[in-house]
Amino acid sequence: MQINPFASTGLQGSVRGNMTADAAVTSADSARFSSMLDDLKTKAGAAEKKDAAPADAAAKRDADLKKACRGFEGMFLGIMYKAMRQTVPEDKLFGETNGQKIFQDMRDEELMKSVAESGGIGLADMMYRQLSPQVVGKAAKSAYEAAREAHALPKISIR
Repeated sequence: MQINPFASTGLQGSVRGNMTADAAVTSADSARFSSMLDDLKTKAGAAEKKDAAPADAAAKRDADLKKACRGFEGMFLGIMYKAMRQTVPEDKLFGETNGQKIFQDMRDEELMKSVAESGGIGLADMMYRQLSPQVVGKAAKSAYEAAREAHALPKISIR
């Protein structure tokens, strides 16, 4: 007994037709997948940029807070040093000119700025520790509000 191949029955032509249709469907699916992948890559890149922007803003806000605290400590030390200098009696023998007083004030101010920048008396650190949770809280609240508007998230209360 001899078995005839599919070609003789005419089924091979229909199989070839199905293979061609399958190839076309696979090609269309591949093209659709590629376009979806490109779209997702674009959206992911945009999301990374949006995520990086708040991180940069938070770092800038943190640096600004540290700078403000150091500036306040420098100002406080300058006022304190000026008040201490006023307790020292003037030189009665030679006196002081206005130029000497101005120079002394400017020198004291710069001295206290450098003291504050190098660590000072710890006032800037204490102020930073006191104020940073408030600044971080405000940053978190504004970041959540921006995300909520962009993604229609539910409204919650952040203190």
